[in-house]
Amino acid sequence: MQFTGWRQLRQFSVVALLIAATAQTCTAKAASGFYLGYRQWQPYAWPEQAPSASDVSRTQRLLGWRRQAPSGDIGFDYDYQPLRIRTGAPAHNGHLHRLMVGGQWQHRRFRVEARAGVAGTSNMFKYRDFHSDVINGRIALFRSVGRHPPVSLGIGGDHRFGSFRWLPRLRWEDTSRAGHWLVDLPVLLRWQGPGNRWAFQVAREGDRWATLDATRELESALYLREWRTELSYRVSDRKQSWPAVVVGIGASIDTRVRYQDLEAGTVDLRLGDAIYACIKLDW
Repeated sequence: MQFTGWRQLRQFSVVALLIAATAQTCTAKAASGFYLGYRQWQPYAWPEQAPSASDVSRTQRLLGWRRQAPSGDIGFDYDYQPLRIRTGAPAHNGHLHRLMVGGQWQHRRFRVEARAGVAGTSNMFKYRDFHSDVINGRIALFRSVGRHPPVSLGIGGDHRFGSFRWLPRLRWEDTSRAGHWLVDLPVLLRWQGPGNRWAFQVAREGDRWATLDATRELESALYLREWRTELSYRVSDRKQSWPAVVVGIGASIDTRVRYQDLEAGTVDLRLGDAIYACIKLDW
């Protein structure tokens, strides 16, 4: 089946171009950066007692580019995440691709965070056989409580808690001798130490990927969601052509995945908790 939502894809392209044009007018004094990243999780034990079940393996490769300015930033992020579920008859091949374009902007008392893009399994892009769930995104709108306070109230919509939903948000940001703090309830708590060497964060992660089965007849979606806590350390700073190196260790807590199985129908599993290691190169 061929993709029937080309109008949505064209609309996304127009939005991406408008975002990029807006970023170009933010300021002439902007800094750009490119990054590469990798995460490796310990295997998830299969949550059900099945004699033929094997552990679920998971890795993630990341790359992206950002253009930063005093009023915000703009860029793109791509990640490839093999999530290999080798039990039952999943209606997907486990190779998850996601490309997002967007950024964040501050104007007086208002703040906008927005990303839009495509997310789906590899066979969907290989055969150019798309359906409407491939269009993805998230958005959040904030308004500060006073003229220059660190507290903002807002609302955000995304797939971090499963299906797309709108949730109220409370944002607080502060910088002191102890470092930089950012609290964005209920999705993020981040601390950046003095000198930008150490960082710690607890974040709600989750998204939707459009899927196809092996015969490309069943159109469905995979939802992956979790709490992720991570401690990272900047080993070296960027020098000329050499990238900055950041290493970290973290844990995915209460990892859940929902997808279609050709035999069992909708499957909603708690994969459990897993430790991971990560490395990031910043140019």
